[in-house]
Amino acid sequence: MESLMMDSPLLLSSIIEYAATCHSDTEVVSRSVAGDIHRYGYSDAYERMRRIGAALLTSGLQHSDRVATLCWNTHQHFELFYAVPCVGGVLHTVNPRLSEDHIVYIINHGGAKTLFFDSGCVEIVDKIRDRLDAVRTFVYIDDGNIPAGSVTSYLDYETLVADNEALPEFPTFDEKSPAVLCYTSGTTGNPKGVLYSHRSLVLIALASIAKDFFGGYSNGSLDAYMPIAGIFHATGWSFPHTAPISGAKLVLPGRQHDPAVLCKLMRDENVTIAGAVPTVLLMLCDWLDQNKGTLPSLQSFLTSGSAVPLPLIERWEARNVNIVQTWGMTESLCSSKGTLKPGLGQLPKNERLAYKKKSGRVSWGTRLRIVDDNGQVLAHDGTSIGHLQARGPWTASGYYNEPTSPLSEDGWLLTGDMATIDSQGYIEIKDRSKDIIKSGGEWISTTELEQIALTYPGVRHAAAISIPHPKWQERPLLVIQKERDADSVEEGSLISFIGDKVAKWWVPERVEVVEQMPISATGKILKSELRKLFPT
Repeated sequence: MESLMMDSPLLLSSIIEYAATCHSDTEVVSRSVAGDIHRYGYSDAYERMRRIGAALLTSGLQHSDRVATLCWNTHQHFELFYAVPCVGGVLHTVNPRLSEDHIVYIINHGGAKTLFFDSGCVEIVDKIRDRLDAVRTFVYIDDGNIPAGSVTSYLDYETLVADNEALPEFPTFDEKSPAVLCYTSGTTGNPKGVLYSHRSLVLIALASIAKDFFGGYSNGSLDAYMPIAGIFHATGWSFPHTAPISGAKLVLPGRQHDPAVLCKLMRDENVTIAGAVPTVLLMLCDWLDQNKGTLPSLQSFLTSGSAVPLPLIERWEARNVNIVQTWGMTESLCSSKGTLKPGLGQLPKNERLAYKKKSGRVSWGTRLRIVDDNGQVLAHDGTSIGHLQARGPWTASGYYNEPTSPLSEDGWLLTGDMATIDSQGYIEIKDRSKDIIKSGGEWISTTELEQIALTYPGVRHAAAISIPHPKWQERPLLVIQKERDADSVEEGSLISFIGDKVAKWWVPERVEVVEQMPISATGKILKSELRKLFPT
């Protein structure tokens, strides 16, 4: 027997069609690379998306053809999030912060024949265009002006919009069709491509708008979403999809990461939900403190990528901003939610904070487990540390154009993280498997050492790495960057401070101070560079 429900495919086009129909005047506000503010409604955005879709089809785009972008967080990039996949193409977003070699590798590996780029990426395109194997069409987007000194021959985005009639509607096809291609950051080895389907992205958006994902939902209020993290990375944490599917305003900051500009934009546009990596959270909080600034509308900050220090969580809470810390990765987005489990809100403050500093709790739709080195499943008791594995309808089953599988023998994604999971589903990331230290047969979590070090006065950034030891195989070395106005951090005092809070064998061998911590294109500390600086 079969059900009597209609079978309608879950396509990205359904999101923007809904927003254009039911939230037509809700604004998309965009700051251009040049600094101008552009605003329009979802209905106007939808028409422009259908015009670009028509231009792509006229140019000969075939189903599953990749279309690459080197763009910042602008309304034109948002338009491409729908125009490309909704006519059957694959939007291949590329992080412009990566090295030129990595950008070339990613575009060539993805096989795009068309590249859209904005004025903030002109110099990159001019330098790499002759190294791109398959790209034949370059489309310049932003203000439509010819970039001064550019050697690249290109089509103009706004001309394509003006010269093409909008499609009556986007076509319908299989929901399992590929939609977006994003590459991992490639801190070790070449970046790897994660290929999302329409179905997976719609499900991620639906899971992300659950009232307990961000918290703070109020019936009838207008939320305003602002992705500060680049929407070129991991689909912008689904912000380009969650805002229109929920009828929320979408605010796009362009290329800008100056805290004064970002805070002004959040105030002016009454942003309620923003997304940024922890290093940006720290930068914004410092600027607000130094300039006596306020963000009265901001309710929640979604963050991921690395652990948020407890003192930073408390600083934002003092501003009535909830830090929504989640675990996820390009290969498995939206796999945890950072709100408190129902009932835990009544706990004393210190107990609530203990939960908030974890990496969230398991989200519906994703199954998570931990296993030991032999693949045996470990208990969810909050103390057993194991290799974190994931499985679900929006978890990657492989990498694009790669022969090696990222799955276990029984079909779970090997995340590369070491973690505990407790009986309530809360996850605590202890380390990356390549970073965790095993000293004399005992695990040492570099993440926990770093979190403690960051509570010591004068420490701005902290990273623990392993160094070889003749007796214990590995020992921890702590590397710190001081606050700008801090006096010298006394090594012995810091080590004693840590020693009072951890087991004896966890205490770092020594402390090294660097002027500037190496940071990746996605805002993470590059421990690989620190290992080169401090090999012993």
